[in-house]
Amino acid sequence: MRGMKNHNLVLGFAALAAVPLFAELVPAPLFNHNMVLQRDKKVAVWGKADAGADVTVAFAGATAKATAGADGAWRVDLPAMKADATPREMTISSSKGDKLVYTNAVVGEVWLCGGQSNMTFSMWPTPRIGQHAGRERNGYYDLALTNEPEVRGVRMYECWSAEPKDHARLNWFAFTPGNGGDFSGAAWHYAIRLYRALKIPVGVIESAWGGSCIETWIPPDAYAASKSFKELATKPIRTKPTEGEIAQQKKTGRGPSLHQQPRACWNAMIYPLAPYGIRGAIWYQGCTNRGRWKEYYEMLETLRAGWGMKFECPEMPFFICQISPYGYTSEEKDSGETQIREEMERWALDYAPNAGMAVLSDVGEIDNIHPGDKRTVGTRLAALALNRIYGFKQLKCDAPVLDAATTSADGKKVVLTFKNVEDWCMNGTYKLRFELAGADGNYVIVDSKPVAKSNKVELTVPAGMTPKKVVYMRKSCVPGTLKNEAGLPLGPFRRDL
Repeated sequence: MRGMKNHNLVLGFAALAAVPLFAELVPAPLFNHNMVLQRDKKVAVWGKADAGADVTVAFAGATAKATAGADGAWRVDLPAMKADATPREMTISSSKGDKLVYTNAVVGEVWLCGGQSNMTFSMWPTPRIGQHAGRERNGYYDLALTNEPEVRGVRMYECWSAEPKDHARLNWFAFTPGNGGDFSGAAWHYAIRLYRALKIPVGVIESAWGGSCIETWIPPDAYAASKSFKELATKPIRTKPTEGEIAQQKKTGRGPSLHQQPRACWNAMIYPLAPYGIRGAIWYQGCTNRGRWKEYYEMLETLRAGWGMKFECPEMPFFICQISPYGYTSEEKDSGETQIREEMERWALDYAPNAGMAVLSDVGEIDNIHPGDKRTVGTRLAALALNRIYGFKQLKCDAPVLDAATTSADGKKVVLTFKNVEDWCMNGTYKLRFELAGADGNYVIVDSKPVAKSNKVELTVPAGMTPKKVVYMRKSCVPGTLKNEAGLPLGPFRRDL
């Protein structure tokens, strides 16, 4: 899949090279035909022009003017507008005589979609043989049978930079038959679910890179304001590989991952997009950071704060995906995947209601780090947004969360009580992976019984054990099959008794 390609500096700057170095009037890259503008917020329109030129932007009966500064930068703010699917033209003109007209623009809801390869995982690109073929499970049929021209997508190319950079014009496309095969499956399904519930135009912006770490997406101002990562605000970004990296490339054929440096992808893949009007963001990332799980909670906090600042979206709604089961290791080694899932859940709970987490413990593929079921991913993210942001309070969106764990008086049972559960359902007849450990710390898989019409699960304590700890899905390759009445699965947890 495209997120797994071996990119290098030359490829990273190739897209940037398409930006005119001397252009009298160049709007920011998202302003193009078929764009979706965010409703109910001022609409920032900006770009470059000749220094001192007067720039006028007109849309839907509103007009705004600005004068380009000494560096050529200009910005206007159009007034907030209600959602409207009527195709309109945006006209951007300059006192120097330039005039640009972008057609078929609509007003609705806009979301930024970021992360690593599970966010870039495509709907249905050209088929090929291989584990990472990058095809959403039902993508062919979804693309062929969907005709929703009021839903639009746009994708930022994979590139990085040592300094903030502008970008070539980006092309919005409509969700009509055959369009979007190379677009993010998670973002595609998220947009469709929102549109069918809200019945207004929806736009999704994919800006993600396979294998990328969270650090590369965070802006410098956010690092400077953080508690633990202030030095990353100014740490130099290398543009050339070291001798050791060159030697490793000759040995393995894989180039150095210079785009993984803090701020590198922010500079080229998010900076050119801000402050385009958006409602919020969805985020599918974490596999690359699992070995640094202790930092992940604050990294998420820093990322959301930084994006919210740059997109002028205080308390930005930010919904994340918990990484799904995968066989990172064949033995029961601790590679950080359990802990990073816990940090994701802790962060989502702490920052609710404008944050939330889609639990994906039931969609993993043990031999493939890229599970093909992105319809479920997009649906669960959309449920969070619809419930938390759009007023669909009757729509259940939260997966079960352990509330209490107690041992019975006779020591024979451990009773687990959960939030967000009225009744239980299960997939198949798999034995649920609940485990107990005594004082020796050795875990044992135990019999479990979800209690019907309740929020409780009863565990049977092995003879001779005085239980001290309880875990669920401790191994990263164990699928989750226990769900609440809305079909939302219980995710992995650990708890002392």
